[in-house]
Parts: sequence; C-alpha cells; structure tokens
Amino acid sequence: LAARRPTTDGEPETSTAPQRQADALIELCDRARATDEFPTTAGEPPHVTVTIDWDALRTGLGAAVLDYGQLISTGDARRLACDCKLIPVVMGSDSEPLDVGRALRTVPLGIRRALVARDGGCSFPGCDQPPGLCAAHHARHWIDHGETKVGNCCLLCPAHHQQVHRQGWDITIHGGRVEFNPPAIIDPDRRPLTNPLRH
Repeated sequence: LAARRPTTDGEPETSTAPQRQADALIELCDRARATDEFPTTAGEPPHVTVTIDWDALRTGLGAAVLDYGQLISTGDARRLACDCKLIPVVMGSDSEPLDVGRALRTVPLGIRRALVARDGGCSFPGCDQPPGLCAAHHARHWIDHGETKVGNCCLLCPAHHQQVHRQGWDITIHGGRVEFNPPAIIDPDRRPLTNPLRH
C-alpha cells in the first residue's frame, strides 16, 4: 500500500516515504472499516466533532480543530465529512459557538448500491480500484448545500479521494456520467476527464 503510485498527469510522484506510509495506514483503516466485521459504537459509524471558525468555513482558508485538539485544514475537515459522522461546531469572532450542527450521516446503503452499479469502482480517470475499496464522495459538498443523492455522489478510492480534496478537482455528474475537471495547475484549460474503464 505504501508503494509509489502512478499519477494522472504523467509526472513522477513526489510524496515522501513517511507520507506514503501515512496514506497507507489511512487506506488500511478505510478498508477495515468498509467490512461488515468492523465494530461500531451502538451501531453507528465513527463520528468526529470539528470546531471551525465561521470565516474558515465560508472561505475554505484556515484550520479546524478535532474534538481531541488536533488541528486540521478546512479541506481535511471536508474530506473527513465525506465518509464519517461529522458534527460541526461553527465559532464566531468572539469565540462563541454560532451553531452546533446535527450529525451529518454517510451515504445510505441504497444510494451506495446505486453508485456501485453506476460507477463500478473508483470513478477517477484511469483508476481500476473496485467498489469495496471506495468511499462515496459528494461532488458538491454538504458544506456547500450538496445533497446526498446518486446525482451528486461518486465512488473514489482513498488515494483519489485525497487527491480530489487536496488538489481541488471539480466533479460534475451528467446523465450518470462522472466528469473530473482538473485544477488549473494541472490543466490550464480544465478540460473534463472521465474514467474510460467505468463508462
């Protein structure tokens, strides 16, 4: 799992061995959690409380704090929200909570099954990871009022899920076809890409 992986832009991977090892640990945990044998607490999936400043939430700049004090980027907070129960606590400028949100649930099993039927595995261009190794991802994030429905979700493997969040790929879904628009640093024209293995 910690081996170097090919990139979609043909450039050599630049991550360090410790970064790849950390990514491998996350992927191993994701795989274990995706099995039916992984324990839950009172029948619920893992959940996280994220405390975030209103301006950071609105702009995507700044940091958030997990319930045990760990700082994470707002992008990482969005990535975590894709596949766990997340309870946002939004803070105002006077360090007073403006809102304590309700838990935001993962994609329901029926929608996940529809995604497996439609996507057949990771939707990212060129990826052949099977559905069992993929998480459901909201094309338009819940923070941006994205709905949890088949027309707003796709399957992504852990590596591409992180890549989409960290690099800022945009995803659109039209008539069951998932398109990925790369960030301008990868393609200045931002031409949409699809996974020919899936559609």
